[in-house]
Amino acid sequence: MPIYANYAATTPALPEATVKELESYLRGTHLNEGRNFEGLDTGKIALRARKAVADLFGISNPLEVIFTGGATMALNMAIFGLTKKGDHVLSTGVEHNAAARPLEALRKKGVIELEWLACDPDGSFDPARVRRAIKKNTSLLVMSQASNVLGTILPVNECFKIAHEHGVFTVLDAAQTGGVLPWRMDEYQDLIAFAGHKGLCALAGTGGFIIGERAAGRMQNLIFGGTGSRSDSLEMPDFLPDKFEPGTQNTAGLLSLASSVEDILRTGVENIQLKERNLSSRFITGLKTIKKVIPYGTLDPNRAVAVVSLNVRGYDAGEVSRLLFEKHGIITRSGLHCSPLAHKTAGTFPQGTVRFSFGQRTTETEIDAILEALSAL
Repeated sequence: MPIYANYAATTPALPEATVKELESYLRGTHLNEGRNFEGLDTGKIALRARKAVADLFGISNPLEVIFTGGATMALNMAIFGLTKKGDHVLSTGVEHNAAARPLEALRKKGVIELEWLACDPDGSFDPARVRRAIKKNTSLLVMSQASNVLGTILPVNECFKIAHEHGVFTVLDAAQTGGVLPWRMDEYQDLIAFAGHKGLCALAGTGGFIIGERAAGRMQNLIFGGTGSRSDSLEMPDFLPDKFEPGTQNTAGLLSLASSVEDILRTGVENIQLKERNLSSRFITGLKTIKKVIPYGTLDPNRAVAVVSLNVRGYDAGEVSRLLFEKHGIITRSGLHCSPLAHKTAGTFPQGTVRFSFGQRTTETEIDAILEALSAL
């Protein structure tokens, strides 16, 4: 059996209960929400998913949960919808391209002034850098909660509090932390983007964002179309979630999200975090005995999610990843991991790294087997 160590990209298998629910749904009506007779279950699936995500992030109103095709679409909608010409926008040196590319696109078009705030080489970030960078026209702060390259958890609470003191809107990229880091949305978080197929263990093509009342009033639409509501008007509805959810929903995807998040809530995010921290600790401790391995990040499981990037002296990162798979059946990811900013921060650009990332199904036996394989190299 292959050993899967690429959870930062996607979780490889759905919970068994989710698989059974999906099979039952796909063999049944398979209709879309809001366009069929009353009493069919499709609308209930979306509401069930909203309630599950709302419970996970600690918000009281499930209608503030907006579904999209994933975190990338959610971040694009947030960044384009919350900015206007002349705005000054802040972000950090470890952002994923899902946030970095739309920000850079707006900068190149001359819409915004963009400032990347430097992180330390291990991905650590000093909130004082936010305070020093805010100007009169600063309108938005976009931050990843944890780097998908270094695993480092950023101090977003402190940063967002500073932003709000100056009237700056905040966008949180929680793609790497949803379902694995205990988190409650508070008044300093205007919008949280989440991915369904990583820590939330749902189908690919699911995700969305949670939006507070203040940001919902400010944010402009990117996509327009039918919602099944206010069909007598050519204007988009101005209420949530319809304002940001035109078109037919991915109902099967939402069913997978509802079921998998409910499973996470039963397990407890704190328990998931503890298991992943223990796995990371075992892996990092073992790496210290392998002389040619160069690991990156804080190497402190209490300050990171279960993501560790490394290089092996004398080897190209792609070669290491290939040998691990061909000789030992270990699935990793090599390269720049869609985050050149993080690699420039860590000093691993342009060659990249081999990334190991662990999840709920990873075992200590698998960690030991990975360490043995690295030692063999």
